[in-house]
Amino acid sequence: MKPSEEFVVLAPRPTPEQDAAVTAFGTGEHLVLQAGAGTGKTTTLAMLSASTLRRGLYIAFNKSIAQQAGRKFPPNVKCKTVHALAYAAVGHHYAERLHAPRISSVKTGASLGINMEVALGDRKVTAGALSYMALDTVSRFCHSADRTIGRQHVPWLRGIAEHHLHDQLVDIVLPFAQRAWVDVQKRDRGKVRFTHDHYLKMWALTEPRISTDFLLLDEAQDTNPVVEQVFSAQRGHAQLVMVGDSAQAIYGWRGARDVMTGFDGTHSPCPTPSASANTWPPKPIGGWPSPTRPSA
Repeated sequence: MKPSEEFVVLAPRPTPEQDAAVTAFGTGEHLVLQAGAGTGKTTTLAMLSASTLRRGLYIAFNKSIAQQAGRKFPPNVKCKTVHALAYAAVGHHYAERLHAPRISSVKTGASLGINMEVALGDRKVTAGALSYMALDTVSRFCHSADRTIGRQHVPWLRGIAEHHLHDQLVDIVLPFAQRAWVDVQKRDRGKVRFTHDHYLKMWALTEPRISTDFLLLDEAQDTNPVVEQVFSAQRGHAQLVMVGDSAQAIYGWRGARDVMTGFDGTHSPCPTPSASANTWPPKPIGGWPSPTRPSA
């Protein structure tokens, strides 16, 4: 292409809803964007980011989305997953355990002292089932906003519906789950297989302060309580913006819940699905233009 044929690619013309979102964002108030499929969620967040000179952090649901967003957002915004933040602060200390060989729950349970079979009512619960429950209890705790493992994290066992039998099972499983969590926090020679959710929980328990002027949380409808806790704790020093569709939550089995409906902030809709609303072009040649109305 000859120099005379070069052209600058500009952002798409905002829809009325996107204009309203940019205006609401400019007030500095916390913001919730309810957005269905194909409504240009990422495009709208990029528009918000391009309207200010403040430093921002876009929190993506997974690494692939974060990498894609990094090619769309202006340079004043970093794009990361919450696990990337947690790994940089805590997780890197456990890198060796993260890459350790997988161990079955039965073997892990045996190393924790689970080597018996128990009778509950007319049902026998094997050591393997107890081991699985103990490890699942730790996982449920890691997804929660709680500071300690408690009875509420022990899952119900299929086939045992009576409360008094479940209570007996909790009495058996909970001490092993607590023992497993102590093991998880050891940097070396741990018995329990270490996962990404473990260091995320450890990081959350430190009550981290994320150094940024505003936070953009994508796919907020699938946010679990531990991530919600970290995100909401930044309210005192950063503007919070969450976007998602409450009707599309699919990760309830991992503790995720709708954190958008009751969020204390301005609620604004994203545009209806359209090709223009959901398209964000390459970054302009020569870089992004300076915003005309930088926020304080």
